[in-house]
Amino acid sequence: MSAIRWHLITGEYPPQSGGVSDYTALLARGLASAGATVEVWAPYAEGITPDANGVTVRRAVEKWSPTDLNRLNKELNGYEKSRRLLVQYTPNAWGYKGLNFGFCRWLVQRRNCGDDIRLMIHEPFYPWRLWDKPTRWLLAAGQRWMIRSLLGASSQVYLSIPGWERMLRPYDPGGRRPMKWLPIPSTIPIVVDPARVAEFRRRLAPKGQAILGSFGTFGGAIREVLSKVLPPLLAKHPERMGLLLGQGGDRFAAKLLAAHPMLDGRLIAPGRLAPEAVSFHLQACDVLIQPYPDGVSSRRTSVMAGLSHGLPTVTTQGFLSEPIWEQTGCVALAPASDSVQFIQAAESFLADREASIRLGLRARAVYAEHFTLERTVEVLLKT
Repeated sequence: MSAIRWHLITGEYPPQSGGVSDYTALLARGLASAGATVEVWAPYAEGITPDANGVTVRRAVEKWSPTDLNRLNKELNGYEKSRRLLVQYTPNAWGYKGLNFGFCRWLVQRRNCGDDIRLMIHEPFYPWRLWDKPTRWLLAAGQRWMIRSLLGASSQVYLSIPGWERMLRPYDPGGRRPMKWLPIPSTIPIVVDPARVAEFRRRLAPKGQAILGSFGTFGGAIREVLSKVLPPLLAKHPERMGLLLGQGGDRFAAKLLAAHPMLDGRLIAPGRLAPEAVSFHLQACDVLIQPYPDGVSSRRTSVMAGLSHGLPTVTTQGFLSEPIWEQTGCVALAPASDSVQFIQAAESFLADREASIRLGLRARAVYAEHFTLERTVEVLLKT
């Protein structure tokens, strides 16, 4: 058991929606369950903040402005020294259109006052793109200054994917900052209720159709890839249904139907759901279709939800994919740039029920070994 007090600094927390919000709430509960005392410092938000034993949520900021940060200083200084601040970092979380230099200077000051600053980097900075507008070039440059400043202030850096390290090292003063891979666990609890799952399946596929699920927010790049692989998997197969699970699924379904009217009545998009309902929907799926333009990686909570639920998952290998996906065989992989191979991989598991079951069992085993919340907490408490 740990008696350490953790101060989690986050740009979003429930009831605010978002991947970092869900992750931070999960992490806070996990640390508290391991015996730590947890203080979460988050922006003001309308709605009910979930309760958790050992977790105190302090809504101390509005826009991460200098006034907010001064207020936060006063509150933090009320705790004993050697405070441990774990910052859930993505550059756009702190307002000011992704360029909050004051927030970075504030963390440097906290380090100079003796606080132990630790970074959990979900995303480091905006990429350089020659074809972008000049304002985007300024954004990319400014966010690199931010990460250089924060790395210099930090004693320990955790990475949602190992691929961030090669991008961050050029901005690491001295090049010796400890950087440790800390995969993002699934934020969807597994609800064990076979009768409810069977009920959901009957509702989703009343004629016993196979259910091809896809889970996420259906953002631009992923939506584009999914638009190339999902219609061919459904169009000539009336015995199949498509389930678009997550916020934004309904808008994506409307666009698919406009382009492929033959899919009318074959796409289900329930919109944003409570985590328990997401679990039931996932368990009702036969195969999960999860293409990512940059490749599957351990920062994708959508694919982690599939693994934890033991779903056979077809996904993509790209420049951000870790070796573990190919080494463990816990998912079916196709090159991120090859939609034909992706469709073939999905078809092979839809045609071979035994192979599909084996892949799902492998997914669950690999998740349990490498990606659980308990594994995340264990790493944090040891470093």
